Amino acid sequence: MNDHACPSCGRNLPANARGTIDHATGLMLAGWGRRAGGTFADGIVMFLPALVVYSIFAELDGFTVGSLCTIVAAGAYLVPTWTSKGGQSVGNRVAITRVRDAATGHRLAGLQGFKRWVFVALYLAIGLIPGLIPALVFLVIVLADVFYPLYDPRNQTLHDKFANTIVVVA
Repeated sequence: MNDHACPSCGRNLPANARGTIDHATGLMLAGWGRRAGGTFADGIVMFLPALVVYSIFAELDGFTVGSLCTIVAAGAYLVPTWTSKGGQSVGNRVAITRVRDAATGHRLAGLQGFKRWVFVALYLAIGLIPGLIPALVFLVIVLADVFYPLYDPRNQTLHDKFANTIVVVA
């Protein structure tokens, strides 16, 4: 096995793959920068479709309905990609990562993908509630979710912990 081979499956990893090997699964965990890059790429990919969905539903029934429909549309894109055989959204492909079950390292079950999305969807929905308190709650949850991997030994976000998932180098 060379320096760039996956310790569990023996496949060659990208030459720039560096990271901690997860003790439970034997897979290389994706670092914070790689994860942030994948999320950014997904945001770019989803921007125009989300804008179209928002525009249609906001025109029909206002800001809140348009925003909620956009969150649901994002879930309709993300959940099937995370639970697919490859476990990759377009952003994951760009970042050379994939989402896996934290216990086994295998592909996600449908419920896991749904739980991963619903965690984020709920805090985005909190951000839609007018007022200072919901805005502060939203901000605290977002910051905790985004920066938690910097302190977690398995580089998991809060939504990863909730769904029992990890993000690994593909």
